[in-house]
Amino acid sequence: MPLASHSARARGLAGLIVMCVPSPHGCDDLLPGCAHAIRTFREILDRHLRSRPDDYLASFRFLLATEQQYHWSAVLGDFSDDFYGVACPHCAVDVTIAIGAYGRYSAIRDWHLGDVDRRELRPADPAALSGVGRRMHETAVRDGQGSLADGIAHLFGHAECPHCASVFNVAEEYTSANRPVM
Repeated sequence: MPLASHSARARGLAGLIVMCVPSPHGCDDLLPGCAHAIRTFREILDRHLRSRPDDYLASFRFLLATEQQYHWSAVLGDFSDDFYGVACPHCAVDVTIAIGAYGRYSAIRDWHLGDVDRRELRPADPAALSGVGRRMHETAVRDGQGSLADGIAHLFGHAECPHCASVFNVAEEYTSANRPVM
């Protein structure tokens, strides 16, 4: 781990290893023996993020993996043009969630027409966030990553289904549909 404090390549390699541990390759049994190393790596990443590095998003995702947030470490983008597919929990229609430069909305995606019947997302109140959403948002705010913090507030906020008008939590629905079985 000392190498990771001074080398972007070492941090990148260690981060990818931690992100890939919970896989069907049988590596899960390595985690208990590496708990101290992972804790140390988490501290290194946290210090690195405070310096507002060029590799902020990658390091942020690695930090999530050290906190066993493997799902979010694998799918979180920079919110410049991110799309998340979810099924409405009430009517099961496929809903596209867009968070990026083109807007922050839920829609029905049509192959020929694009995103139709858009509904604006309702971002979470940062003070009301809890768990991983709160941790992610607080870290991004602490480090001056306003776009990332705003995207996280929308990701952990609510969407309206364009088909049945029911309102649901985006992160909860995305997680329940996409979280790998551990």
